[in-house]
Amino acid sequence: MTTISYTCDNWIPVKGEMKDKISTLLREITERYRNPDQVRLWMKKIPPIEADGVIMERWADESLGSGFTGICLLMGQLDYLYPKNGWDIVGHQYLERIRMVVEQKGVHDLSLYSGLAGIMLAIYSLSRKGTRYQGMLDALASWFEEAALQSLALHRIEWEKGELRMSQYDTISGFAGVGRIAMLFLNRPGMQMVWEQTMDLFHVMCGEKNLNGHTVPAWHISSEHQFQEDEKLQYPQGNFNLGISHGIAGPLCFLSLSALHGVDASPLMNDIHRLGKFIHHWRVQDVEGIIWPGRISFGEWLDGQLLSGSTRNYRDSWCYGVPGIARSIWLAGQAVHNEEWLETGLSAYLDIEKRLHRKGGLSSATLCHGIGGLLHLVQRMYSDTSHEQLGRIRDRLLEDVLDMFDANSLFGFYDHSLLDGRLAEVDEAGFLNGSAGVALVLASLIGDQNPDWDAAFLIR
Repeated sequence: MTTISYTCDNWIPVKGEMKDKISTLLREITERYRNPDQVRLWMKKIPPIEADGVIMERWADESLGSGFTGICLLMGQLDYLYPKNGWDIVGHQYLERIRMVVEQKGVHDLSLYSGLAGIMLAIYSLSRKGTRYQGMLDALASWFEEAALQSLALHRIEWEKGELRMSQYDTISGFAGVGRIAMLFLNRPGMQMVWEQTMDLFHVMCGEKNLNGHTVPAWHISSEHQFQEDEKLQYPQGNFNLGISHGIAGPLCFLSLSALHGVDASPLMNDIHRLGKFIHHWRVQDVEGIIWPGRISFGEWLDGQLLSGSTRNYRDSWCYGVPGIARSIWLAGQAVHNEEWLETGLSAYLDIEKRLHRKGGLSSATLCHGIGGLLHLVQRMYSDTSHEQLGRIRDRLLEDVLDMFDANSLFGFYDHSLLDGRLAEVDEAGFLNGSAGVALVLASLIGDQNPDWDAAFLIR
């Protein structure tokens, strides 16, 4: 296997008056994050989320999505922008809280958003391009490598039996996210092994299996392995998940980025073709442009067409909308030199302009399912393509995000969440659904340097 270094270096920052406006707003937001213990105390007072009768806390110290770990990404960006303002010291305080959790409780999760992979990304973000925290990174990397290689072997046995779960392969919990973090440390032989074996594992997922007498793609997820009870009822014969957070767009991004790092093995290229062809096929040409359903039911797959309501209540979110899925097909087009996929990915982004009058169906400024996430993915595509229309879309989305700032919020921006059956404004501190993620997008927009943190989104 041959490898070369691939980096997406182009970045088109915001300039002029808008840059000054962002800088002013960032000062107000980020001062709220100076004391990690105060942030934690505030978050512990926020009501938990209840779904399917399960209570889920909004804060977990070691979580990239909603804890100290994700806030470290913001501290790293602030340290780059304002190296004399002490944000590296604040970031160190956040890392100390994470270290105490690791020492006291251990980390029993490899994942990007709840486990060891996310912690390694946090430390990397604060390391000033690898010049700091090498001892901590080396210790955790050895732990990570051993655990990942064991897990990869176990998953392979299960997958070869047709026992595939979304949480094993996806971006949030699975090896798409874990494998992407391994790619940040390929100077280590152990990380190289994790990376290579993750590609081998996904080769199993990109195969086929027998289901009720039908030969189906192996990434079919059975009803019993859906995350939520309502999904189990909605998809009694299972489905094919397309989203970048929990669906096959995540593995497609990982495999495409692996190819763009120089891997030219034919199994990898075949797997990219297989996933890319599937995603490309299920695009919909709507009156508002190219969109994708988040999931394809088994019945729809058998019939070869979607039911009429499959794209109802569409949102331009990172997790299940056009920004994530179109980015995956665009990266796949780059990896295998498929001009049609490149055109589809770019056209889907340009079509987002047709939905800006309703903010792409989004109501909050946050990253996972808010305008902040859409803004950043448009910014990434704009920087990669220099397409002027994407620049205009970016600027309009930026104005929308800035208008959502609320000084009365604990952290500057509200997430919108269902509480007692109604959509409520909720204070969230973290990266994925909170103000830290919004501030990180804004801070990245005024920096001249291409940011590394969005490896967590699998879009680069």
